[in-house]
Amino acid sequence: MEPRDLNRMFDRLAPTADQEQAVLDRLLQTERKGKPMKKLKKLTVIGIAAALMVISCAAAVVTGIDQRLLDYFGASPKQAELLLPGAVPVDVTVEDNGASLHITQVLMDRYSILILADFTAPDGTVLDRDDYIFDAPMGVVPDILNRAGEPVELEGGWGYQTVVLDDGAPLDNHLSLLLCIELSEGIQPDWDIGGVSLYNGNLVWYGAEPWDKIAVCSGDWSCKVPFTQQDMGRSIQPNQTVGDLDGIGITLTELYLSPMTLRLQLESENPILRKFGGGIGIRWSQLVNCDKVTLTTRNGETIPLADLGGSAGDQDQDWMFRLDEITALEDLEGGTLNIRIEDGSVDIPLDGLVPVE
Repeated sequence: MEPRDLNRMFDRLAPTADQEQAVLDRLLQTERKGKPMKKLKKLTVIGIAAALMVISCAAAVVTGIDQRLLDYFGASPKQAELLLPGAVPVDVTVEDNGASLHITQVLMDRYSILILADFTAPDGTVLDRDDYIFDAPMGVVPDILNRAGEPVELEGGWGYQTVVLDDGAPLDNHLSLLLCIELSEGIQPDWDIGGVSLYNGNLVWYGAEPWDKIAVCSGDWSCKVPFTQQDMGRSIQPNQTVGDLDGIGITLTELYLSPMTLRLQLESENPILRKFGGGIGIRWSQLVNCDKVTLTTRNGETIPLADLGGSAGDQDQDWMFRLDEITALEDLEGGTLNIRIEDGSVDIPLDGLVPVE
């Protein structure tokens, strides 16, 4: 939600109950976080196994990554090669009310799942905005599925958002979409994942007020997207003190890097109770962001970062960043990560990066 939307929302002194509910719906649709709710029918074991077999065969012949994904990352052909280990071709189509959703590729590492899709509305429909999303009931978020088609119980928070990509034809009935899932605890090896289940209701956008929800296309394009786990990242456990808050030491316990993602896991030596913490509680929850972290290659090149968000408990927190430049891990090996907490500054050497187990 844009700041102007918040200002307009609070200008209304007495919204109705329906308006308040619509505001909550919009907040959840902008970035749905929480535990997945099992709303969709489960895949049969035979169905998901067959889908995964098709994907395995297709993966053997895939030659590249969709150009729209490369444009999204601003990646060159050489940088595209760095993303290939995390790319999975898929072919899922759902049709309803004369409109279709076609999912063609998944790009993922341990903490991010990016799903590329095409949405085509009936002829005569003009899809000319960059803020469309699929509607969903409150609390409904994607399910991570195991190979048996069963939802996996997740720990920690996650985010889900829809990005409308530039497809060069802003006034037609077609959208290129990137459905982005960020997992704060990451995909665990023992999940044996087989895909995700997406709830895709009406295609909507919001008006000047947060409760103004406009449906452009009505229908249900919910689907299951089969793929197996791909992790193109590496991690280290520095266990190094990186600063303190009012004398409470802060340790960087784990650092994860892929060509597109940086994730930090931090721990305080004593609990910091945010609900009673006042100033220190706020400072703990806002401990790191892209203004306080600098990633540098072994050749001294600084890699720009964008915040993906994170979650904080009373004694541990994680934060994720998107690398604005797709970067080879070999170039980051021997580089540094600089973290600035309060008035301090600490360099973490990027030595000994190992494949994630």
